[in-house]
Amino acid sequence: MIRLERSILDQANGYMRALEEHVLEGSDDRDQVMADLYQLKALYTLPKTHDSGMSEECQGMLEEIERRAGIIASKLTLD
Repeated sequence: MIRLERSILDQANGYMRALEEHVLEGSDDRDQVMADLYQLKALYTLPKTHDSGMSEECQGMLEEIERRAGIIASKLTLD
């Protein structure tokens, strides 16, 4: 389970870094930004699944990534 959790966190961090790059570079690739956001949202739902078996530490880390991604997403102009 630890490897699976590590993989989930690595993926979430990768999408998070991609969002940060979109903000820093002022990227106009709206489709990629939305894809990254949807992938992150999918990862956030994993610990909320009944009997996910995910450790509290991993859940907390995902919640922190979710919080940071929300801040970054608010800085993106997606209209």
